[in-house]
Amino acid sequence: MAQNAKHALITGSSRGIGRGIALKLAGQGVKVAINYRKNEAAAKDTLAKVKQRGSDGFIVQADVCRPDDITRMFARVKSEFGKLDIFVSNARPDVPEFYQGPMNITLEQWDAAMNSQARAFLVAVRAACPLMGEGGRIVAITYAPGGAPAAGSRGSAWARPKAPWNRCAATSPWRSRSAASR
Repeated sequence: MAQNAKHALITGSSRGIGRGIALKLAGQGVKVAINYRKNEAAAKDTLAKVKQRGSDGFIVQADVCRPDDITRMFARVKSEFGKLDIFVSNARPDVPEFYQGPMNITLEQWDAAMNSQARAFLVAVRAACPLMGEGGRIVAITYAPGGAPAAGSRGSAWARPKAPWNRCAATSPWRSRSAASR
């Protein structure tokens, strides 16, 4: 097992979907770095469950909205594991902190959404790649309101608003310019 051991970092893995992924990987012998932002007790509980499944790992506190925290988190992964085979970007603030409709969202909520999803993913991927060898895996999980299926899946979230989206895109000045330049 030691020669074939896999190492994973899952952000937001102290509870919810991240915890489920951590436990599933642990059941397959993957050592797991469990990231949490606020709930250390939940992270410790997840680590205990990882160990019950015959694997190992460690907990690491980091707020993915802070690039310095992400850098510190990956430095800890390098120190503990020496490498990384799987990175799952799953962390996000609690939904009320960032999710509102476009006409109601505040700039602070918008920043929280962008910082916890897009920006955090970019910073983390840049930190993960140097630790990954051939065959490394990166998975990004993001929030979709109402639990809609992922794009490309049957009954996709993208399929439902197709008509309104097409109307919006058809009248967009960006679409008009790009279509004219083809």
